[in-house]
Amino acid sequence: MDLTEYVQRLLDRRSRPEEPLRIVQAGHPALRGPVRDARDRLDPALLRALVDAMVVTMRDAPGVGLAATQIGVPLRLFVAEDRYAAADQDPEDDLLERRPFPLRAVLDPAYEILGEQRVYAWEGCLSYDGLSSIVPRGRRIRFTGALLQPDGALVDVDEEHQGWSARILQHETDHLAGTLCHDLAVPRSIIDTRYAPRWADVTEAVDGLGLTGPIERLAPGTVVLD
Repeated sequence: MDLTEYVQRLLDRRSRPEEPLRIVQAGHPALRGPVRDARDRLDPALLRALVDAMVVTMRDAPGVGLAATQIGVPLRLFVAEDRYAAADQDPEDDLLERRPFPLRAVLDPAYEILGEQRVYAWEGCLSYDGLSSIVPRGRRIRFTGALLQPDGALVDVDEEHQGWSARILQHETDHLAGTLCHDLAVPRSIIDTRYAPRWADVTEAVDGLGLTGPIERLAPGTVVLD
């Protein structure tokens, strides 16, 4: 079965466009297998339908990003969005430099970490249902890719991102290289997500969970390590 036929069948399994697709879980080969460049791979109408279905699936989960591999499609494609409301800002969100992140669909993304700063924060994954871990990420990145526009056009971007948006983009781009967030986790930090509020201050988790490594150098109440 070629890719076009596979994607069409995947979309046709739904009884209605508002129905989310199935998100595959860790252990499914699609999450670790090879992927293809997305540009010019699908008919524009089919690509648009796939992206729309991915957005429905991401929002239903709910999550702030979804890679094509998470629905079993071997394309270098993801959607991302954080409809976070700044008015409800939590002190932890300020530490993580979390801001609203408008919806985007990205083809063939890549990133480069800028500088030495690493941010330690709890991270989850829709393909690891119910689990979180502390994942160090670059605070600043250079990000490149092609953004799919509503009219089907592609716009190449070369951007810098910092904080929470940088984390989202790193997480989703990593998916397309077969890397899941918990692969990068601080050892011993994987927990049931229900316990995450107990360890909202990651520096308290160092003692409470017996974490070791660079995270031990974080000052109390901080998340950034130079």
